[in-house]
Amino acid sequence: MDDHKIVSHIDTVIKINGTKQAFDANKIENSIWYAARKVGGKDRNRARMLSFKVLQIISEKYQNGKPLRTTEIGEFVEKVLIESGHSKTAKEFIRFRENKKHFRQDKGNLGVEDDIGLTYNTLYILKRRYLKRNEKGEIIETPKGMLKRVAEFLADVEKTKTEKKKWYEKFMSIMETFEFLPGTRPLVNAGKKKPQLGNCFVWPIKDDINHIFKILHESTLIKKNGGGCGYNFSKLRPEDDIVGGIPDLAAGPVKIIEMFDLMTSLFRQEGRYESGNMVVLNANHPDIFKFVSAKQTDGYLSKTNLSVGITDSFMKAATEDKDWDLINPRTGEVVNTVKARSILELMATMAWQTGDPGILNLSAINRGDEFGNPLLKKHGRIVSTNVCGEIPQYPYESCNLGYVNFTKFIRDGKFDFKHLKEVMSIAVRLMDNVIEASWFPVPEVTKAVKDHRRIGIGCVGWAETLSRLGLAYDSKDAYELAEKVTETMYKSAFNASVELADDKGPFPLVGDSIWANRKRKPRNVALLTFPPSSGNAVICETSFGIEPYFALAYEQNVLGGMRLRTVVPAFVEKLKEEGLYSEELIQKIIDNHGSVQSIKEVPERIKKIFKVAHDIDWKDHIKMQASFQKWTDNAITKTINMPASATPDDIEQAYVMAWELGCKGLTVYRDKTKQDQVFEFGKSEEPKKSTRKCPNCEHKLVKQGKCYKCKECGYSSCEI
Repeated sequence: MDDHKIVSHIDTVIKINGTKQAFDANKIENSIWYAARKVGGKDRNRARMLSFKVLQIISEKYQNGKPLRTTEIGEFVEKVLIESGHSKTAKEFIRFRENKKHFRQDKGNLGVEDDIGLTYNTLYILKRRYLKRNEKGEIIETPKGMLKRVAEFLADVEKTKTEKKKWYEKFMSIMETFEFLPGTRPLVNAGKKKPQLGNCFVWPIKDDINHIFKILHESTLIKKNGGGCGYNFSKLRPEDDIVGGIPDLAAGPVKIIEMFDLMTSLFRQEGRYESGNMVVLNANHPDIFKFVSAKQTDGYLSKTNLSVGITDSFMKAATEDKDWDLINPRTGEVVNTVKARSILELMATMAWQTGDPGILNLSAINRGDEFGNPLLKKHGRIVSTNVCGEIPQYPYESCNLGYVNFTKFIRDGKFDFKHLKEVMSIAVRLMDNVIEASWFPVPEVTKAVKDHRRIGIGCVGWAETLSRLGLAYDSKDAYELAEKVTETMYKSAFNASVELADDKGPFPLVGDSIWANRKRKPRNVALLTFPPSSGNAVICETSFGIEPYFALAYEQNVLGGMRLRTVVPAFVEKLKEEGLYSEELIQKIIDNHGSVQSIKEVPERIKKIFKVAHDIDWKDHIKMQASFQKWTDNAITKTINMPASATPDDIEQAYVMAWELGCKGLTVYRDKTKQDQVFEFGKSEEPKKSTRKCPNCEHKLVKQGKCYKCKECGYSSCEI
């Protein structure tokens, strides 16, 4: 049958942009065949028969010259594929259509009213993750409406109508200009009946099975309502230790961590948003070697970050090649003595191979001053952090994150420190109100949050700010500016916290802190941190946290296979100023891993300012982190990027350098370590075919020990 005869009365179709083009029935068959091949289909004739069904629907519905739109053709194809039982092909076809929309960057197709003036990518992320929906799943909120919802909800905790109105206006003044935004949890959950607004939580882990399951249950409730969790498993007896007088029964920390990781995969906020874990094991635990090497199997503990709890004594022993005692936490006895260097070397080797572990500097975290646990003397050491490592916290604490957009403080080619102070004074109150407005499903969390009132104000846009100021990321001037900016942030935040304490009272545990006998007592136990800020950076349309540009042009994998192409706006502006911009040049940069360093058309003065993460020596990454750390009372998340050619020895040196400079933690990432990187550089490649697929959902099966497991649906099959 001639497919053109079925719809011979249709000559043209209307494209999304309103233009008309000749109707070509062969395109329907080709698009179905393309989607089918992507999921393993081999029968071209079946694709042709399915296209006939689509054409029959078109012929029935468009008999009287009614204009046919390409979007409607796509909907008919989806309908036929699903009703014919080809769900996998339908899913791939839908993904293909979505990616075509992303490529066109047409905001009009998103179904979101842009009442601020945002880019397509930002609107797409807001639509999928943040904007309020009705019971049918339809978007009922604009971007500005989202900000109003958050500001009203947070201002409502003030005592009087006058104060509520005053602070609503002040909160909106810094939010609608994107000078400051609270973190993702307030943006999503503000206004709900049970508004969990905390971003990150820390839990105690005791050597008691009943306690472990209690914490597993409580932390899962937190994850279900949105929030990552941190734990230190160093109190657990080692694997094969005595249990109830019977030897060789103890599961050990790694097996217990596996259980927590599994629960994280099973329970998601609103069924979509995944949480994560940060687990710490101290360097003197007998299972430290098992812990450090736990992620050798790809996909194992995929929802969990690993960090080794180091101390000054451990690092001194490692760098001086001395012995190191491993101590059973159940008995307090030394069960083994090893070379400290052997632990550090294995850490570096595994980080080189898998990206884990990082380090958590417990000595720097617990200095006992305003920049290192001011409650140390009365409450003991902090031994855990949130998922990304930037918030050291006591058990049951939660931290609320907020972000200053540094790009908004550039005035006439200089950084405006005066305006930064003004914004910080409002931001501190806004974040303190987040604490008052929050709901938590666990009573111990509510108490700990109110007792400490810990907040964490960080930033977005540091790399863009430096490039607009004409400063190279890896320059002395940039390090000095980082220290000055952070000093300004901390001092103005502390003053605002003291003023807030005069109005509403200091944090309840202040009597146990270093401020107990001082006249100026703060409202909050800690104020600054520098998180990854990926969500807020996208909303503010700038660079992530204090990181350099990861790439100047790239594709980002988001939300179930969708790909968003991005080119750094500040870089585009610079190229156009110089008369250098062209689509051909941008494609060269994409093919060059997002870097301009080896592209001859780009002048050296631009190359110097627009270095990406992999153009910067890892030592300079650490210097930048240390510059921000000096005036930061919480901690910092900073990825120390290394090229694929880096060695385990490079990573070991990075651990030592970070410790020597007083960094509270370190995460090293060597390029190509993980299979599914968020950012892809260069041309996309077809994924490698898996030898074993899940019979339930067709996703790749990952081998863990003797078992094959599906990370998507949980299917498991074990070899005997």
